Amino acid sequence: MVSVEPIVERTVRLGRALQSNGVSVSLAEIIDAATATAEIDVLARTELREALRATMVKDARHHALFDREFDHLFPARPHRTGDDVPDAPTDVAAAMATGEGIAAAAAALVDEHAGLDGDVRSEKHHVQRVFHGADIARLMSRVRIADPDVSPAQLRARVDELKRLIAADVRAQLDHEVDPGIAPDVQDVDFLEASRAELDEMRRAIRPIARKLASRLARKRRHRTGKANIRRTVRRSLGTGGVPLDVAHDRPRRHRPDLFVLCDISGSVADFSLFTLTLMSALSAEIARTRSFVFVDAVDEITELLTSTDHLIEPWQLMRNTNAIGDDGHSDYGRVLEQFWDETGHRDLTRTSTLIVTGDARTNHRGTGAEWLARCAERSRRVYWLNPEPRSDWNTFDSEVAAYAPHCHSVHEVRTLRQLVTCVEQLF
Repeated sequence: MVSVEPIVERTVRLGRALQSNGVSVSLAEIIDAATATAEIDVLARTELREALRATMVKDARHHALFDREFDHLFPARPHRTGDDVPDAPTDVAAAMATGEGIAAAAAALVDEHAGLDGDVRSEKHHVQRVFHGADIARLMSRVRIADPDVSPAQLRARVDELKRLIAADVRAQLDHEVDPGIAPDVQDVDFLEASRAELDEMRRAIRPIARKLASRLARKRRHRTGKANIRRTVRRSLGTGGVPLDVAHDRPRRHRPDLFVLCDISGSVADFSLFTLTLMSALSAEIARTRSFVFVDAVDEITELLTSTDHLIEPWQLMRNTNAIGDDGHSDYGRVLEQFWDETGHRDLTRTSTLIVTGDARTNHRGTGAEWLARCAERSRRVYWLNPEPRSDWNTFDSEVAAYAPHCHSVHEVRTLRQLVTCVEQLF
């Protein structure tokens, strides 16, 4: 039997989550929702969802947001310990015909088809694997044959519920939290595999993401605590008879780095680099100065160009309006790093500088130029490398990640918007 207290606590958390994302939910409505849980069978998940949605959501535009938060706080998959024996295989068609056990059917399909025990990729990838394996169209035909009395409207509603639960279950197992302002599938699309429509959607999403990230980083810096100051703590303790009740801390020195961003804009990595540049621009309050550079087989600074266009620029415009292409337009990391050192690094990098390099580190079997990156690292406070390729592809063929990694404080796999935001938040 499920205790009432956890349900009430999660109901309150659900109300607060909706409030934090702009949904008007009053304290009285949260109390009504918590009271409603005592009047229904909380084990009947669909009934619980409908009761909470009816008491908290007044606008149909917020239903999708409510469903995502509800799935996060009230996961459909029952918790199992390691000693539990899995249930017998679920008859998905029977669940769709009766409308009972749809959550269990979704969990069974995820277990069978998602491939989460292999190469873990984006949420969209694993959800599509389940949809393909379940063969939804054929499943609907099987249900209609088994029970002709099921109306098309009922069947469509149950299929929609099955799809939603599959996506929620995959998301929970990947441990992904959703930014309510962005469609979940957009957050997890691989930069290098995205369609033009998906890239356009990500481009629209990156600015609101950047603003939220800047706010989070500012709050984190304001509440950061310095090291305990023993001398001041002892002085304070004189007022309490030598008992150090009030620990004194040093005021943390706020480090605002000079940021240098060096971005590969060749081929499919160009869009990823632009997303990174846009994200960096939103952190201007946390950064003393930002200088941006792009390259293919030559380097060009674009700091003023980005400022004049408010970062509303396409990769092809960078190609046309910069000198990032030197001789043949094929990536040449060796030449690029040497040029960056000669023209910028040896003169402008200092112990307050942070250098971020974005690119796939594919050299076309030309020189790596690792010695020039090493010189940049010696003059800089930090060097980070963001790579949009899967980690499993690093150091294959002409990938030279291993040559650059020793000169970086860290190298990050950044294949999606979600990973990009997480990475930048960790770096700053």
